[in-house]
Amino acid sequence: MSIDLLRFTYFRNLASKQISFHPKLNLISGRNGSGKTSVLEAIYYISTGRSFRSRTIETIINRNDPQRTEFILFGHLSDNFGSHHVGVSKSTVQPSQIRVNKETVRSASQLAKISPTVLIDPLSFELLNGPPGQRRQFLDWGVFHVEHPFSVHWSNYINCLKQRNSLLRSAKIDRISLDVWDRKLVEFGEQVHQLREIYFEKFQKQLKAFLNYFALDENIKVSYSKGWDKNKLLNEALDQFREKDIERRFTQPGPHRADIKLTLYGLPARESLSRGQQKLLVIAMYLAQIQTLMEAKQRKTVVLIDDVTAELDKENLTRVFNKLLMLDAQAIVTLLNDSVLEQLKQNHSSYKMFHVEHGQMTELE
Repeated sequence: MSIDLLRFTYFRNLASKQISFHPKLNLISGRNGSGKTSVLEAIYYISTGRSFRSRTIETIINRNDPQRTEFILFGHLSDNFGSHHVGVSKSTVQPSQIRVNKETVRSASQLAKISPTVLIDPLSFELLNGPPGQRRQFLDWGVFHVEHPFSVHWSNYINCLKQRNSLLRSAKIDRISLDVWDRKLVEFGEQVHQLREIYFEKFQKQLKAFLNYFALDENIKVSYSKGWDKNKLLNEALDQFREKDIERRFTQPGPHRADIKLTLYGLPARESLSRGQQKLLVIAMYLAQIQTLMEAKQRKTVVLIDDVTAELDKENLTRVFNKLLMLDAQAIVTLLNDSVLEQLKQNHSSYKMFHVEHGQMTELE
């Protein structure tokens, strides 16, 4: 899926505007604070139902009008399988609304199913060094889009986990009830793990090719850790940790503790690779994810890249964009560096270019 058209009203500092995007490459220039990232945020919002910058609606609504209580986004998305008209309205005084093809939808996850969207920004390069939750979120993006039953099983698992933890925090623990929640947790937890494992095998095959593309060490190992002892079933792990869970008052083993392990010669990749190599490894992981989705479901990904010119040198930036466009992804890129911008324009004859200044977005010839 690619985004053909976006209209934003009262979103951040952006002046109300309707923009048409190129299906392959879009370059957005402008100074810091001009509104470039806000354009990407609007696209991300209409694709996922949430922001990557703020959880507070008040901070997203245009502050030029103190009486304004909502922002509105409209987008037209299309691919070889069809098209969708998507509208999102978020308000501080009224219920939020999400509409797809004039039909109201209840869950923002339905937006994500329509338009697979990846964000790569400077924070993305902390994937190796950040907490396990960041890598788990990365993994689950792919599982969600490739293995469709995943979202239901994961939702059921999280609900059971909350119930079990609530029981563990109670003054007097009912062990019969604990047995009931253990059985449910095992049922949904094993389903979540199996789908992650199936997806990860597909992802891992793609990643090897991208490690080679970026000339990274072939001895880099990327493995999936399911969140409990690899030699045990989940019910066995829960039995093993039951008394410790009761003592600590929360559930320790389970898919909610899953992680992706990255090593080189047995040592953590973050300690063995240079900073530049780590960044290329992260990019390789994102590209492998996009390729896995394309091969499994023939789905086109929208890739939002927010000013990573400080993170990668010109040569590797060019290699990244060349590969992205070969993968048939739609890239929407913000840039500060004029020399990188000129290089991208020279290497790619088909693109659209925009400039943002004081919230005004203009398409350039």
